Amino acid sequence: MMKKLSVILCASSIVYTLWYMHFDLPWTNDGALSTIGLTHRTYFIIWGVLTFAALSLSVITAYRERTKTKIYIPLLTLSGIGMALTLIFRFDYDIKPNYYFHCAGSLTFSIVTGVTIFLLFVLAKDRLFAVITAVILIADTVLLIIFKENGLIEAVPIFAGYIMLCITNLRRDKIEITR
Repeated sequence: MMKKLSVILCASSIVYTLWYMHFDLPWTNDGALSTIGLTHRTYFIIWGVLTFAALSLSVITAYRERTKTKIYIPLLTLSGIGMALTLIFRFDYDIKPNYYFHCAGSLTFSIVTGVTIFLLFVLAKDRLFAVITAVILIADTVLLIIFKENGLIEAVPIFAGYIMLCITNLRRDKIEITR
């Protein structure tokens, strides 16, 4: 049941994110998810809640089936706090405290969620997805430094997470968990 729900949530999140990104050009700074959220606040909050729910449920499902650790619990808690800060505080540079809390939340969500997914693949001994995740996280960081934020740079790691977690959760192979 959790597997199916996680896949449905991820598919819904992909569709919603693509729709949400239509409000501006995703390869520009104005097309960044948070920037769009300045003019479409409710849609941004829906995006954030849906994204966190989809990734979290998929991570929980995969960790429970493929690992023996519960490290995902404190990591998802930190990630959720990051997403909450992102959604509560506006990305408004004119209101410095809001801007800083928003950015701190966004970075916390992104980094902690990426690390959580990377750890999943390392612990589950899925070398291919671990390498893909590492490459995406490193490339995304470099692109953010070079080009600043834009919708594509923000969305690619999220879409990759959705896709790899869905594949992981839909696999029929059983992983033997030994102590």
